[in-house]
Formats: sequence, C-alpha cells, structure tokens
Amino acid sequence: MRNQELVRLIAIGDHGAVRDTIHQLGALGYADPDRWSRLMPTGREGEYLAIHTHRYAPAAE
Repeated sequence: MRNQELVRLIAIGDHGAVRDTIHQLGALGYADPDRWSRLMPTGREGEYLAIHTHRYAPAAE
C-alpha cells in the first residue's frame, strides 16, 4: 500500500457561503460533505470556518 498524504482544507466566510462551498466540493467528488467539521464562529461578526482533512495516495512519479 502506498503512503497516504494529508491535506487540510479550511473554508472561512459567511455561514451560507461556507456551507455552499462544502457542498460544491462534495459534488465535484473532492471533499465529502459529511467529513467536514461543524461550522464554527471565528469571533468576527458573521464569519464561520470549517475544516476538512483529506487523505489520498499520491500519484506515481
């Protein structure tokens, strides 16, 4: 089995924009919407963030 590599995606913005981005990335088959963290307020008014950990096998070089 190949080594897996790790990428963390962070989406920051308005609640609706972050939610929509999560679903768009899922529709593209890149980031499963169910694997994102809950939307969390950043402390700035109206701003939220969510994190997705994406593991994949790198392409052969």
